[in-house]
Amino acid sequence: MPDGLEVQAPAEVRTRPEPIAPWQHTVFMLVVLGLWAWLGVLRRQLPGPATSRALAYTSNMLVEYLLAGSAIAGLYARRQFLARVFSRLTARRVATEVAWGFLVYLVGRVLQLVIGLLIRPLVLSHPQAQAAGQTAQSFSPPDLALWMLFCLTVAVCEEFLVRGYLLLQVTRWCGNSAAGICATALLFGCMHFYEGAASAIEITAMGLLYGIVAIRRGNLWAVILAHFLQDAVIGLVLYLRQ
Repeated sequence: MPDGLEVQAPAEVRTRPEPIAPWQHTVFMLVVLGLWAWLGVLRRQLPGPATSRALAYTSNMLVEYLLAGSAIAGLYARRQFLARVFSRLTARRVATEVAWGFLVYLVGRVLQLVIGLLIRPLVLSHPQAQAAGQTAQSFSPPDLALWMLFCLTVAVCEEFLVRGYLLLQVTRWCGNSAAGICATALLFGCMHFYEGAASAIEITAMGLLYGIVAIRRGNLWAVILAHFLQDAVIGLVLYLRQ
């Protein structure tokens, strides 16, 4: 992500930028994310009654807040980093970021559909044992409101963690933004493996798109909106169908 806070040294003495957090902290965050993804797969595969939507959404939001808070706690320069990834929005910039967010969402949906068609012959898994029970439950207006809050929480926290903290940290380690984009896209896909192998592949591709946009935009607003829309539209469609 472009770093306007750093003074560029002359080419002959330029050194690789310092990491944004201790490597031990980043490894810890990766281990926690890996365990959370693994538990998600187990929850979806185990038979039994589905957890109520309110409990499922609330518990997941708490985990998202804890993960984002843990990432912030490990930063060397918290205030500067947060100011960069959540850059101040003027009225004009709000319109620009919203337009970019909708564009990224539409491109992501097309990308998801194309990849879905390409990998359909592979007949990849979609483990939805627990999700099926939740889908069968009625989707009331309070459920829709809670779903929207859940989607906003996930969009902000995950984009901050993946396209903010981890993308910049890996970029600093490797000295290459392409490595950061690819690594975080793969991680993003693995975090959603509980949705099945096919969805994990599609989400990895979307992670590449989001990473490129985050790098080019220099902040997270557009990808946060795109991520929010990606999830929120699902609940809205389900509500309208009922």
